[in-house]
Amino acid sequence: MSRQSGIKINQFQLAVLLDESDKEFFKSIVSNNVYCLHCRGFTQKGIDIEEIYLTKFNDVMVYGKCKVCNGEVGRLFEFGKENEFSIRANKLRKSIKVS
Repeated sequence: MSRQSGIKINQFQLAVLLDESDKEFFKSIVSNNVYCLHCRGFTQKGIDIEEIYLTKFNDVMVYGKCKVCNGEVGRLFEFGKENEFSIRANKLRKSIKVS
């Protein structure tokens, strides 16, 4: 699976970007709403997240493995449309470039 171009971020940075509502949504989707090609259905036990990227559109792309079959999976979260999220994402981008 090809990796999304963008800024690689860690779990802590993701937690800073997400508000409480977004965190609940993210956890819910990762737990049972990621499609696994190998299982040919939504992951029954969730995924193990391996990499997280902040895309150029301020969306979040997650790559990981299905907890059932260990197959590679990916899921795009379109948070970039939310104004508050985009503001936090742009601040994170600036802090990463400065470091």
